[in-house]
Amino acid sequence: MFHALNEVRPANTVLVEESPSNLADLHAEWPITEPDTFYTFASGGLGWNLPASVGIALAERDTGRNRPVIMVVGDGSFQYPVQSIWTAAQLNLPIPIVVLNNEEYCILKSFAVLEDAPGVPGFDLPGIDIVSLAKGYGCDAARLDNLDAIKKAATEAWTKSKPTVLEIPISPQVPPLI
Repeated sequence: MFHALNEVRPANTVLVEESPSNLADLHAEWPITEPDTFYTFASGGLGWNLPASVGIALAERDTGRNRPVIMVVGDGSFQYPVQSIWTAAQLNLPIPIVVLNNEEYCILKSFAVLEDAPGVPGFDLPGIDIVSLAKGYGCDAARLDNLDAIKKAATEAWTKSKPTVLEIPISPQVPPLI
């Protein structure tokens, strides 16, 4: 999926990422080769990147630079600042927001394993209807699990006058931290 998104992205696309449990896969398929085209959080500050993508897209438009922006976020991280998609919709920002849905706070499960505390409650997120949430905030949205459909939807998202949330189901895999 990361490879497919990299294939269809316009030149100079700014990638904003907050899916820490998938970061290695993202960088393997979408290497950062252009300056000032990748933003992510630091030191575990979950929840920063979704509103940052809105600010970056607004700055791109307001400065006339007009580089396209894409946000890749996990379903857990999406829950922290979900209301920022309302701001993107109100400001007519054409951001594809790719929500990788494994129905859990996967990176927090990784930390629990590292700290020898598996089974911490509250890390599972079953049944959240991301598409309905996105539509409720004024975004276009779809749940997609086919690469051709994902590529088509992402390509179209950059041409719209509002954000498009693409929920992509992924398998839960708790990655090792060390």
